[in-house]
Amino acid sequence: MRRFIETEKFPIRLINEKSLKEKQGGGRPPHWEMIFWWTRKPLIGARAVIAGALLPEDVDKSEFIYALKLHEKIPHKFNPSIPDKWKGRFRAKFLDPFAGFGNLPLEAVRLGVEEVVATELLPTAYVFLKAILEYPKWAVENGMGEELVKGVERWGEWITKRLKEDPDLKELYDEDVAVYIGTWEVKCPHCGKWTPLVGNWWLARVGDSKGKYKRLAWMEPVKSGDRIEVNVRDLTKELGVKSIDAKVDASKGTIKVAGEEFRVPQKNVDARRSTAICLHCGNQIGKSGKEWYVKEALKEWNNKLEQYLQGQIDLNTLINASRARPRILVKVRVGNNGLEFQPAEMKDQEKLWKALEKLKQYWGDPDVPSEGLWRYSASGGGALSIWVWGFDRFYKLFNPRQLLTIIKLVKLIREVGRKVEEEKLGEGWSREEAYRYTEAITTYLAIALCKYADYSSLVTGWNQSLIMGHSLSMRGIAMMWNWNDMTPWASWTGTYLRNLNTLVNGLSYLVSTISDSPSRVRVLLDDTTALNKFGDEMFDVIVTDPPYRDDVPYAELSDFYYVWLKRALSDVKEEFGLKVLEPKFLPEAFFEDGIEIGTQWERFADKEVSENLGRSKHFGEGVGSYEHFEKLLTKAFRSMSNVLKEDGVLVVYYAHTTPEAWSALLEASKGAGLRVSATWPMATESRERVTGRGKSVLDTSLVVVFRKGIGNAINLQQARNEVLEKCPGASERGWKEGLEGFDLFVYTMGCVLSVATKYAKIIGLKGDASNLIEKFVYPLTTEALLKGILGSSIYGSLSIESRFYVLTKLLEKGGNSRRRIDSNTAIYLSLLGNLSVRDLVDMRVLTERSGSRSKEYALLEPVGKEKTEALFELLKEKGIDPRDPTPLTAIDALHLLEYYAVSAYSSNDFQSKYRDLEDRYYNYVDEAKYLASALCIVLTADEVEGEALIELSKQLGIECPIRSRNKVSRSLQSFYKP
Repeated sequence: MRRFIETEKFPIRLINEKSLKEKQGGGRPPHWEMIFWWTRKPLIGARAVIAGALLPEDVDKSEFIYALKLHEKIPHKFNPSIPDKWKGRFRAKFLDPFAGFGNLPLEAVRLGVEEVVATELLPTAYVFLKAILEYPKWAVENGMGEELVKGVERWGEWITKRLKEDPDLKELYDEDVAVYIGTWEVKCPHCGKWTPLVGNWWLARVGDSKGKYKRLAWMEPVKSGDRIEVNVRDLTKELGVKSIDAKVDASKGTIKVAGEEFRVPQKNVDARRSTAICLHCGNQIGKSGKEWYVKEALKEWNNKLEQYLQGQIDLNTLINASRARPRILVKVRVGNNGLEFQPAEMKDQEKLWKALEKLKQYWGDPDVPSEGLWRYSASGGGALSIWVWGFDRFYKLFNPRQLLTIIKLVKLIREVGRKVEEEKLGEGWSREEAYRYTEAITTYLAIALCKYADYSSLVTGWNQSLIMGHSLSMRGIAMMWNWNDMTPWASWTGTYLRNLNTLVNGLSYLVSTISDSPSRVRVLLDDTTALNKFGDEMFDVIVTDPPYRDDVPYAELSDFYYVWLKRALSDVKEEFGLKVLEPKFLPEAFFEDGIEIGTQWERFADKEVSENLGRSKHFGEGVGSYEHFEKLLTKAFRSMSNVLKEDGVLVVYYAHTTPEAWSALLEASKGAGLRVSATWPMATESRERVTGRGKSVLDTSLVVVFRKGIGNAINLQQARNEVLEKCPGASERGWKEGLEGFDLFVYTMGCVLSVATKYAKIIGLKGDASNLIEKFVYPLTTEALLKGILGSSIYGSLSIESRFYVLTKLLEKGGNSRRRIDSNTAIYLSLLGNLSVRDLVDMRVLTERSGSRSKEYALLEPVGKEKTEALFELLKEKGIDPRDPTPLTAIDALHLLEYYAVSAYSSNDFQSKYRDLEDRYYNYVDEAKYLASALCIVLTADEVEGEALIELSKQLGIECPIRSRNKVSRSLQSFYKP
């Protein structure tokens, strides 16, 4: 029997609508704020996918919607209400072997699935999974859910108080300063004076799209002898108003208010161009030999910093003999009147040097993260290239005050671990219970520490929107020029105090969401390419989100957390006169056979299922290549298949939809004996997601459903016949269920794939799986889709170019502008026949768009507010004179007939022009009538061409069942973006 997710009844549009709301502000689950992680699938989408994979096909759609709370505005805020008749289906075993931050298994727990197992390769993710899944479940089962929340709150307050009382830190932070904004300064090679390098002089630019600003503030450099001081301009306060009507051009640095113009200085450093400008002499600071002077200077600072901490040079040599050093520019005070920006003084700079002296006392302490960074770049660019600036050890990513503060936090968390365990043992708890409770408390406190490190380092970024940029907010760890140095006990985004508040809020949410769940939960460290911890254990359903081909380098980047988690959750012992870390909490994450695991990147990066060519420089040729990715993905699919029951279902989120990406997925599944049974488009990422910046953003993943069982070979014609017997009906049923646009295309493609992948080989189809997609799946998906909606008669009467026109209209949402498609989309859609994109341009079906960064095309269709004018302008653009027309296609003939219909002053006038056109171009006009019938089915009346078709149908006396409004969900173009 099919599962509900394999049927057209699966309410994908509603699921995606709720998923997108969840990713937006106000809809985000509270536990997401506990710590940053690169990708987190919406909870409601996960809930629907898991339930759909467990429930049978005959489930009532409305009951499914209400049971899962899909009718609520933000469904994840409500636990599902599972009917008793479904509970037998949920007595199942669930596995997510790429569990990441745990959203998929969390929803399995909320659904009450009998046993939920989450595995991860990386220790950092493993620790987070413990905090998201195991600890809340354990606490609830033992009647101490509320006690766990209060315990974290209580001991977090204890740490904050002790931190604030620390005599070392008290003299390093001003009482009412929340953030110090700093940068780097270098000794100018021309004039020999110190010049700050500022990437952005803005302090605050908070306003709306209408030009009303609540805050406009910036820095200005001022020469003061041999020193560059900073002057703060706060326009809102200077003018004594709460908001300003201003015209701001951020790129030029101009602000125009009531006829007066203010100027914000331009940045004086540009790392991409390897240039900087000295604020004293105005000379350009460029390359010194082969390397940029600034980069050389920063390397020198980092090298001398290590020498100073090791006692090889004194503080004066470090500060004055280096050609670069950190510089504090501005202090941000928080008071009753909001934020106040103040220029930093010399005493503020001295506090950094004082912190250095204190830090030196800790050299050799195991709580200083002296582990080395990788020495390679990510294949996607400079995501991992921070080491080229000399930041080759983790402690160098922090200024002295930041590092000293975090080290003290580590020691306080370790002290909490001892105190809590002693307290619980004193209360009569068993040693096992006391240990487990203490492990949970310290883990949450360590997560708050990791978030503080993320927001207070030399690789953070001050954001003029006042929404702070954290260290990992980019695809990698990037070189920054305006960084944040946060007072840990201040109430400000990213401080330890604020992190504790968000963590407690997130933990409360987790405890409440699983409070009534009967699920058993396990979190395991395991490699998905092997899954060797299960023995004979088998699972009913596996739902997972494997890494994408060019995904974030998780092993390397999450080491930023790992080096601190390892310290906070371990003890310290003395060994041969040296202090070293020893196992305490979660030892399996940080030690292997009693030996400390230095970094994740050294231990696990070559095992990560992803493409990252830079890794080959360390791990050897081939590691990180596309072939390496494909090999590991295949091994992972085999492992998953080995632990999946014969009648089980595997559901995979997959964000790449080019033929090459499909090739990896289908080759992996084929090697594991798995076939596709359904596909759905699933909204998973916000449009501003981290992993999409700087390239085309895929705002939708695919959800691909697999089952076991691949048959023998079949010839190409037999496979084609099977698709065309089965899939037009699937398309028609999906259409009647309300599926449209992208949703309907992907659903129909799932049907085609179910045929294409259930045979070991399609005889007559050469090449790999990418050829299967290009030559078989895409063309037959479009054919089955159109036949299912239009019927074979209309479909068979349309030329290839007319089918392309209808398909593009169907799959792309119409509006006031023409449908746009990129070159990939145009190529793949044209696969429905022997037409190239160039042919479609020459036939006046598409036109190339100028001015776009990448090649784009627009569909030549009527758009505008008034249909007569829109059609006239279209014909003019095509070079067609309505009085003496020369159509090249039936599409041209249709546009002529539409124009005649909307501009005719009488029926006789239209009939005269119609007969004249028919006499001269009978074949085009005859096909145009079928094309009109097709468009009447797929278009809506709120489009210009929809309005024109209504008029034309009246004149021709044909039926035009056009719909009243446009309900197309999302564009197809996002599907084809690489």
